[in-house]
Parts: sequence; structure tokens; C-alpha cells
Amino acid sequence: MTNYMDEIIKDSLPIWNECINSKFVQGLLNGTLTDEQMTKYIVEDTRYLLNYAKCYAHLITKCNTLDEIRMIYDMLSFVREGETSVRRDYISKHNLTDFEVETTIPDVESQIYIDSMMNWCANGSLIEGMMSILPCMLSYEYIFNKSYKENPNILEGNKYRFLLETYIGDFMTECAKSWSDFANDLMNRYQFSFEKCKEIFRFSSIREKAFWEMSFDKKLEFRK
Repeated sequence: MTNYMDEIIKDSLPIWNECINSKFVQGLLNGTLTDEQMTKYIVEDTRYLLNYAKCYAHLITKCNTLDEIRMIYDMLSFVREGETSVRRDYISKHNLTDFEVETTIPDVESQIYIDSMMNWCANGSLIEGMMSILPCMLSYEYIFNKSYKENPNILEGNKYRFLLETYIGDFMTECAKSWSDFANDLMNRYQFSFEKCKEIFRFSSIREKAFWEMSFDKKLEFRK
């Protein structure tokens, strides 16, 4: 079996390393982000995850086997039980309502990312859709586990530990490997364009970097 994903991920690693060095991620690792910056990220990411989940609905319609459907459900389960629940807890504790979150004006960087994923998942193949959504989950595993290995003290006394520990540890690494293996298995069973898939994956990796930068530099805007 050819390991296409190794090469695709390798192509985006420089971008993921730039994400680690971004002001937002460094502030998250050091626990120095302001509440305003963290809230900006949480609100934008909550809206992002809502649309991210919709992408999986499109992908399920493109599955050809029950095993493929099960894997899509497993990935979506991680989003719902891990990522979404953490963000909802934060929103509740900061006295924000679902209405306020849903009626914030989407940041242009976030919307570009969402629109791109929606397009590939709705109109592309199962493999192309996977390439658009995987950088989110795989880059988070890489960014936070790499950072933790280099500095195991990042969780100690960090007020944002509740978010960091979602992505740090063997469980997240095992999940990321299973998702990558699933994509690789699809590539070995179905026809696809390697260069096109690498381009889609890289584009989403670039949007991840823009999302981190947007979370540090910009403020939330609420609809009037």
C-alpha cells in the first residue's frame, strides 16, 4: 500500500510549524492570551465547528461502504464530544448565549475557510472532501503534541489547559493516525489526483494559519 498521506502531510509541515510560532498559539501555550483574544477564538471556532460538522454530512453521502460511514461518524464524534463540548462550556461560563455566538459577524478569514471546505465536501469526491477537512484535526495534533514534547510544563498553571489537553496525549495521536490511515486507504482504493489532493490539503493548512492569526489580531463584531 502506498502511503500518500505521508507526502501530503510533509508538504504542509512548514505551514504547521509557522502555526506553532504564531502569536496566538504561543500565547495559548504560555497562558498569556487575553480573555478577549480567547473569546474571539472560541466564538469563531464554535461557528466553524458547526459548519465543519455539516461537511461530514456531505461526506457521508459519498461513502460506498459501511466501514467508510463508520469512520466518518467516528471523526464527527470527536468533534462533538471533545471539541464542541469544551467550547460550549467556555461560552456558558463567560455568560455568552448561543444567539450571541450565532449572530456575531463572521471574520472574513474564517468564512473563506468554511466556504472552501463546504465546496469540496459538497461538490468534490470523498477523498477531496477529506483533504479539505483533515488539516484542521491533524495540524492540531501535531502543533500541541510537538509543543508539549518540547515543553512538558505548558499545562502547569495554564488557564487554558482545558483546551490544550483536548489535543495532547496518546489518544489524540492515535485518532490522528486512524484518520490519516483512513484517507490513505481511500487513496489506494479509488482513483484520485495526488497533486490536486496535496493542493487542497495545503490550502486548508494555510487557512488554519490565517485562523490563528485572525484570532490574535482582530476583535469580535456583533450584529446590531
